[in-house]
Amino acid sequence: MRRWFTLALLLVVTGVAIGGDIATFENLGFSRTADTFVFGQYGVSGEAGNPFAEIYVVDVAGNVFVPNGVFRLTSDAPLTLGQDGRGALYTVLGRARTLIASRSVDHLATGRPVYILVDGDEPRDRLAFRDFHADTRYEVRLSQQKRGTAESVSAAFHIDLTMTQADDTVRTMRIGRPSLFRDGVAEYRITQILIGPDEASIVFVVERRSPDGGVRYMVETAAF
Repeated sequence: MRRWFTLALLLVVTGVAIGGDIATFENLGFSRTADTFVFGQYGVSGEAGNPFAEIYVVDVAGNVFVPNGVFRLTSDAPLTLGQDGRGALYTVLGRARTLIASRSVDHLATGRPVYILVDGDEPRDRLAFRDFHADTRYEVRLSQQKRGTAESVSAAFHIDLTMTQADDTVRTMRIGRPSLFRDGVAEYRITQILIGPDEASIVFVVERRSPDGGVRYMVETAAF
């Protein structure tokens, strides 16, 4: 039994090493005023099998990283049995701690999810749902373009958001950079939508998929 268990772990490690980078998303919280959002991702690099992690500190209203708000690490040590790259995230979190504290980020203030793409469900480019807590209806449209071949593909996207409040007030906004084609990206998927603790900010968690099956994450944010 023990030999079969070890073999299964070896097959998992090998599968990770020959495929694309598969990242895990981590919501690291909003600031007290919800003007800053922090997220991370970690995993194992597909090429070398080394743990990696990234942390991003985001200006919510500006939909940009704060100055010096990007932290990255790829470990020189290869993956060993039982590892998933989480240790790299803890290391990067230590490096980002001073900036995160200066922005008064609370790791417990992770916002209120109003949409989550459940594992096994087909991703959709059009979403319509109601937030009963705020009595607001949302319509979301993800528009994306792809160019190039499988060897040199790139893709761009943006999000059109319509919010209808209880008094029938309608607000619309376009979020993202439709002219920014990111190299190595074949498809985008919205996996989560979060409302900030101030109830006046929104975060779209977007999955970036590469042709080799790799997954990385980014966010698009707005204040309203």
